[in-house]
Amino acid sequence: MLFRLSQFLGGDSWTRENAKVPEKLDYSWAMTSRLVLYLVLAAAPAQAADQPLLVILEETGQSREGFPVLRLHPDQERTVRTLSRGFPGRIVRLYRLEQEYLHRKGGPAPEPAYLLFSSQQGGFPRLGFFLGAEDKRHVSYVDLHRRQALVGRFGAMDQIFPHELGHIILHQLAGEPKPCCANQVHAIGVRTDAVTAFDEGFAEHFQVMALDDPDADPSTRALTTNLQFQQQAAERLQSYRREMAARWSPFTRLRITFPFWFSQTEQVLRYHAVKRNAFAYEPDLPLLSDPYSAYLLENILPGKPGGRPKTAARMLATEGVVSAFVYRWMHAASPVEDAYIKLFHAMALHKPHTLAQLVAAYKNTFPDAAASVDTLVREILQGQEIPAAPEIWLANTDFRTGSTVFDQFRSAPRTHTFDLNAASLVDLIGVGGMTRTLAEAVLKSAPFSGLDELRRVPGMTPELLAGFRRMASEMDKLRVDKAQMEASMPLRTILLSFLWRALGGILLAAVLAAIAYRLVRPERWWRVCLNGLGAATVGMAAGWLGSYMMLPLLLFALPAVLWQLGRRRDPRQALRVLVAWTAASAPAAILIRPWF
Repeated sequence: MLFRLSQFLGGDSWTRENAKVPEKLDYSWAMTSRLVLYLVLAAAPAQAADQPLLVILEETGQSREGFPVLRLHPDQERTVRTLSRGFPGRIVRLYRLEQEYLHRKGGPAPEPAYLLFSSQQGGFPRLGFFLGAEDKRHVSYVDLHRRQALVGRFGAMDQIFPHELGHIILHQLAGEPKPCCANQVHAIGVRTDAVTAFDEGFAEHFQVMALDDPDADPSTRALTTNLQFQQQAAERLQSYRREMAARWSPFTRLRITFPFWFSQTEQVLRYHAVKRNAFAYEPDLPLLSDPYSAYLLENILPGKPGGRPKTAARMLATEGVVSAFVYRWMHAASPVEDAYIKLFHAMALHKPHTLAQLVAAYKNTFPDAAASVDTLVREILQGQEIPAAPEIWLANTDFRTGSTVFDQFRSAPRTHTFDLNAASLVDLIGVGGMTRTLAEAVLKSAPFSGLDELRRVPGMTPELLAGFRRMASEMDKLRVDKAQMEASMPLRTILLSFLWRALGGILLAAVLAAIAYRLVRPERWWRVCLNGLGAATVGMAAGWLGSYMMLPLLLFALPAVLWQLGRRRDPRQALRVLVAWTAASAPAAILIRPWF
């Protein structure tokens, strides 16, 4: 045990002689301060001996001094038993070791891993609560929705719990990350900034580890070999691409229902696309006249391995690539717990907040591993090295995005910010006066040490250079605008934008349906309008849900035709009713499809 951990904590102030290690064991020894970790692992402290590793909490609905008052969940045993197997159990045990390590270095006493079953949608790492009357304002905990599946689904608790606990571990070891420059809410394929991408990518790799763990729940392990989920995700993304590429697609199915399908699709991508390192490659983008549509596709679609790689700077600002890097690093290690101990030690010493800083920290702490880490860097970055160029952040006030990719209709618009040295073609085409040819020339000339170097780009004009300087000035102003720089997702505003878009589509379809119906079968306007509204509502709702588009014919036309034939015995009138309802159903079928 001593020999193995000493190798992991490699240094140069201890020798084999004073440690009495056999000559044939070629270990590099740690400095005295680094043996703290061995002491933690070798001697379990009395204060933690009777502590559980995992505690499940529930809400009381009360608060004290701005912190929630929580209590023990009544169903502790079942949940703890489920989350103590496989990777969640490993990460809980590592969490205890990490806390012991920090405690030996002057940190607070170790606490269990706390998991709150709350009414809040999503998953969050949080700090501070009261456990009944017990003050735990400085204790971290994971907050997950109480109705979330424990196992057996992509994004179940046995994956999201390690993810959120990963945030807590990272923040305890390296400190809270400082907000940087991207104002877009993160997602697996979104290019944000190197700090955000590292924070999220590090946590997300735990989800892949949880799914691949040999001791995972059988229903969770089965997800990794069930190709149906991967195929469904690929089909949805391809259909979304077709909708976004169309010249006219205001009410198409996947855009209107985006909040309902993308979350689960993203969970699938967090496994399959991360394992393929697909976000290191450029996605297949159609030629789009609308920069915003191109922006959404670029940040949602994974690329195809073997395609054109992104620049290294873009990869380091994309959490999907960071996740792939840490996953391959840890997954290849055996035993994996030892690899995490080494990683945590490097984090505690050097406080990295980007992947580039983590790589440098690890190589500094364990120089014998530098060559293998460099090999992994080249593998993930597709033969590229970690860039040394500075970040040059710009704010393009002429190009507005939504607050997140979920904000498909820009209900909460944001000024688009990007790093010139991590820019994509879409970022540059969104700049006023920029042609595609010139944008490609800028990308080819990168990286830049400053804006003045843009002069060497063929075709760069003084007017465009002045525009870049204005964007740099706008970025300086934006940094102090908390409302614009805070990467928040106003959920109510975003969901209302989908609702209003859907209602607008139904209203337009209803008007067209009423006109179409009356052209075939003249009736009183109030009846025609009701028929049009019924055909539009049912037809568009059925189309958005992926159901039969001619459902209005079954619900409205068929009963009317049978009534005409049965009661009035009028085949000609029955035929007119059928044609009228068919005409009324057509607008919904047309409006919901992408065209041109």
